[in-house]
Amino acid sequence: MFSQASADRIDEVLTAAGFTGVTISRAQAYGSWEHGAEDAAEFLLGTGPARHLMEQADTTGRARARRTLTELLRDHEASDDTVRLLSTSWLVTAHRPVDRSDRL
Repeated sequence: MFSQASADRIDEVLTAAGFTGVTISRAQAYGSWEHGAEDAAEFLLGTGPARHLMEQADTTGRARARRTLTELLRDHEASDDTVRLLSTSWLVTAHRPVDRSDRL
């Protein structure tokens, strides 16, 4: 999941694959959960790498992780019970030279 966390690594991979004109810029946006810290924690722990790690933990470990994340998310709750978290991604554009064999 984090193998492309570095802009330099993204450029390296795309250039090695034959792409040209690689541009990489940081994009940020807020994600919102409308039902408070408990709902946000449940969602985040049920997706991707967190779900995989939760499946490996025992009942006590899962409960502790859920409780800890919920408490951390409370710092991001607004008065209307919405949880807002800033997310960062890369916006990547590149050109692939035309290969005449692609037209066949």
